[in-house]
Amino acid sequence: MKLSQLRKRLSGDHNFKGHTILGSMCTEPHKIAVKTFKRFLSTNVGDPGLFPKLIELEKDYIKSLGQLLSCEAPGGSVVSGGSEANILAMWTARNRAQKHKREVIISEFCHFSFDKAADLLGLTLVKIPVGSDYKIRTDLARKAVGENTMAIVGIAGTTGLGVCDPISELSEIAVEHNIYLHVDAAFGGFVFPFINGSSKFDFSLPGVMSITVDPHKMGRAVIQSGCIIFREKEIEESLKIDVSYLSGGRAINRSILGTRSGASIAASWMVLNYLGYDGYRKNVQNVMKLTDWFVNEVRSIKGLGVKVQPECNIVGVCTTGDINLKDLIREIRKCGWAVSEWPDYIRIAVMPHVSKRSLVKFLADIKRILEFFSVNN
Repeated sequence: MKLSQLRKRLSGDHNFKGHTILGSMCTEPHKIAVKTFKRFLSTNVGDPGLFPKLIELEKDYIKSLGQLLSCEAPGGSVVSGGSEANILAMWTARNRAQKHKREVIISEFCHFSFDKAADLLGLTLVKIPVGSDYKIRTDLARKAVGENTMAIVGIAGTTGLGVCDPISELSEIAVEHNIYLHVDAAFGGFVFPFINGSSKFDFSLPGVMSITVDPHKMGRAVIQSGCIIFREKEIEESLKIDVSYLSGGRAINRSILGTRSGASIAASWMVLNYLGYDGYRKNVQNVMKLTDWFVNEVRSIKGLGVKVQPECNIVGVCTTGDINLKDLIREIRKCGWAVSEWPDYIRIAVMPHVSKRSLVKFLADIKRILEFFSVNN
């Protein structure tokens, strides 16, 4: 079997360089991340004694992310992605809570990783409705707090529309009732810090105990790269699995997975230090400029609109009038576009791999489809 044969077999798959992926929150990794990842492919920091320098690099990276999120001495680690990070946060909160406290107050639009966490850890999710802005209603969240409340979760960059929950208000509730507050900023963690006037969601809010951030999204790192960041190193002490048989010696494991890619750590660290905060700010400015243009174009097309004014580079495209959304999505996919389908809108993620040229072509295809619908209805 030759590599060329494998490429041929997989040639029908989408790829980020093909400019057809418009619905994914992941993107083409930065070239420096790819180069670094290849160099450290065989490293497994699940056996930390073998790679002490990589462990130090991970601590350095977590400290840099902590500083970005208003924390000088954070705890945390690089894990496989946002799902693992969110589950680790809930595991931590459960281990720190009294045994009868197993309820988690969270938005009805939470990521499915929290449903996984609830199933794995024996938790009950108390899902709170959102308001007209698609953000958790803090008035209802406050009323939901009870003697069994273990944690509250806020979202900075919701999976559906990229909006930021009112984390400052959730922080007030958490502090008032001494409840663990976790922020799922898997997407927004590398976006909102670089948008002027964005809502606060980080450790500058006293109630926030942990934050999920995904370098493999707007952080431009490789898949799989996620991070769980804790306000203090002491918080992660509740996650301790002693492993005695490792080649590098006895160690404490704090992740769900036993194997952890050192290559992901090195690549994440490298792209952060290569781009710097200024580089990330420029990336965010570029995608936001394209997002604003795209929203204006969508609004100019009869039969289309947007669910909410985007707070980041996520756009919910909805239909107006009697246009059937599912019919529209079916035809869009026939044209080769990979979009994210939601009950009453199409999610478009304007990521670094998405070009204005591809969006122009996408909009042209939508116009043609809508014209076809108009003639045949």
